[in-house]
Amino acid sequence: MGLAQERSRIRKFAQALLSVYKIREGWRSWLHPETIICRCEEVTFAQVRNVVHDLGASDVRTAKLLSRCGMGMCQGRVCGQIVADVVGAEIGRSATDDELRGIHNRPIAHPISLATLAEQGQ
Repeated sequence: MGLAQERSRIRKFAQALLSVYKIREGWRSWLHPETIICRCEEVTFAQVRNVVHDLGASDVRTAKLLSRCGMGMCQGRVCGQIVADVVGAEIGRSATDDELRGIHNRPIAHPISLATLAEQGQ
């Protein structure tokens, strides 16, 4: 199986998981100011709301840069949709808008050693 086919298969599986385990409406009512939104960077719900209301973030990318949500080890793969939903709700737009989805649509990257890189060049 080629890389493109493998990627397509994995994306289909990810879409199936998202459709089965959707974040349901009303989930934001469970949040408290101290609720951790991004575990990697320990960013709270209050901090995300503050970057929108106090610092003027009007999209997910700006909220990410100002709060550090999605900038930890997972690169937004765990918190990305949640951040998009919170920011979308705070600015009064749907989290399905393309510009709000960018935080979690990232390719999987894995750090490699220089020795491994050097071996590939031989």
